[in-house]
Amino acid sequence: MTNFFELLKRFRRDDRGVFAVFFALIAIVLIAASGAVVDFTYMQTARSQAQNALDAAALALQSKMTATNSATIQASAQALLIERLANSRITASITSTTIDMTAGTLNLKAKIIVPTAFIALVGVRTITAQLQSEVTRNSDDVEVSVSLDVTGSMAGSKISSLITATNSLIDLVVKDSQVPSYSKMAIVPWSFGANLGATTAAAVRGTPTPGVAISSVGWANGAAKTISGVSRANPGVFTVNNVTNFTNGDWVYVTGLSGSTWGQLNGTIAQIANLNTGAKTFTLGVCTTNGCGYGSNYSSNGGTVTECLVANCLEVVTTSAAHGLSTNDSAYLTGISGMSSFSSQVWQVTSLTSTTYSAQGSDPSNGAGTGGTSYCAEYGCLYYSFTNASGGQNLYQPSVCSTERGSPHNADDYDPRLAPLSYNYTNNGTACVGQQIQPLTSDKTVLHALANSLTATGSTSGHLGLGWGWYMISPNFSFLWPTASQPADYGTANLVKAIVFMTDGDFNSPYCNGVIAANAGSGSGSGSSHINCNAPNGTSQVQAQALCDAIKVSSNKIILYVVGFDLAGNTNALNFLQGCATPGKFYQADTGIDLNAAFAQIAGDLSQLRVSK
Repeated sequence: MTNFFELLKRFRRDDRGVFAVFFALIAIVLIAASGAVVDFTYMQTARSQAQNALDAAALALQSKMTATNSATIQASAQALLIERLANSRITASITSTTIDMTAGTLNLKAKIIVPTAFIALVGVRTITAQLQSEVTRNSDDVEVSVSLDVTGSMAGSKISSLITATNSLIDLVVKDSQVPSYSKMAIVPWSFGANLGATTAAAVRGTPTPGVAISSVGWANGAAKTISGVSRANPGVFTVNNVTNFTNGDWVYVTGLSGSTWGQLNGTIAQIANLNTGAKTFTLGVCTTNGCGYGSNYSSNGGTVTECLVANCLEVVTTSAAHGLSTNDSAYLTGISGMSSFSSQVWQVTSLTSTTYSAQGSDPSNGAGTGGTSYCAEYGCLYYSFTNASGGQNLYQPSVCSTERGSPHNADDYDPRLAPLSYNYTNNGTACVGQQIQPLTSDKTVLHALANSLTATGSTSGHLGLGWGWYMISPNFSFLWPTASQPADYGTANLVKAIVFMTDGDFNSPYCNGVIAANAGSGSGSGSSHINCNAPNGTSQVQAQALCDAIKVSSNKIILYVVGFDLAGNTNALNFLQGCATPGKFYQADTGIDLNAAFAQIAGDLSQLRVSK
């Protein structure tokens, strides 16, 4: 019996056959428990990625929300969530979208389902997580002026990149809904100026002085007198058929004499001397050709002498209204009937009366005529005659642009009605840029249309681009725009004013009297298109620096963002632009991708969106 009990005890302790089964069962649990750490880590990583994707979607869509487009926002959020999560193993879905236009918030809720690898062994095949992202927009109003370099160096792929980046900036900054706060954008395409349009140009630099109708042009005072003879003498004694109205000192014009000797006096302009009214004779004073007489007596009974209106027998222009010219001013005459050699020219004038002037350097050979128009050809007129830097003469017309004004308001935003800007004179008055500036608006269709139409041309007046970038958000220029486009006053509560200034090159085109100055830099055209005076305000970069400093005056509360595009290696330009920007607001963009990224960063900074949940 004792042996039997020992046998039972041994049997009870013998687990050699059971251990394998027991280990197989416990191993599943051990593997699942150990693998749970891996599954949990994967889950946390997936949740973090999904949260980032959800936050990004909320940030991107907040500016597009309206009170009625919740479904559209949710569909867009779903697409962005999947795109930015970029993991096909994870099932992600937006479960709700809540829009609060009063608070300016967009609340997105989402769910992700993450497959497991290890705990699936014990029946837990997926893990579900709930996510939430709420983005709140700062309640500040936004007025931003985007000043874009469209000079010739921007041609090709660079202008295409600028168009893409600008369109993106528009969508990111300008909200679809303008309540409870507004966001407005102005766009200034610039090269050697900015196209203001005729109305705005006239408002900031005045209306060019127009032409005045011409009543008549002539040099003769009365009818010609027939010459019956000239004595053999020097000066010869002229005998005429009528000396009525002649007096000593009168200027006369001689023509029509025949013969090789006396014919040389044809075209003589001289003064009457030794007048004998009874004998109807006189001599000529200092003659213009070969003395005043010769050889044998002249008695062919041909030729005439005509009294002139003014000294030197100059042409006298009579206008239908006051011509406004002063002595030594220039006048451009056009369209005069019968005077092709006199019309379509610029003449320096001597003012006679309010409606008459003489054309210096003219003579009776130009004839006489009627009709046409007299234009002043000075700065401020519809035509401007000037000596160019190569010594030639140019006749330019004002474009629909403006240039810098003189001291003391050359670097401020003083009311242009009190301190007008200057004209921009170009050959034929062609516009300096193809696209007109756009004042502040929340109409994204209008802004996109302008962005898509940008073309590259012209030299670089960076100071003008920067100036007009400022003027678009300056309350001192608000009278130029419709009510909806007028910028608010400086210091208005809950208002952000900003300028985004983008350029790709060195500034090279300052002005003197509305024409590119003689000391303009390389790339600004030839001397024949420059005026023969230097820019009184300094180079374009010097003027731009003064504007940078003025814009950033603390009382203006303006943020000046500056983007230097494709300037790698241009140390001068990069250093200048970085110093121009508000500290921390300079962006260097070497490629089109960089430019788009810089504009996106600026948009985010301007929008001041924050993830509140």
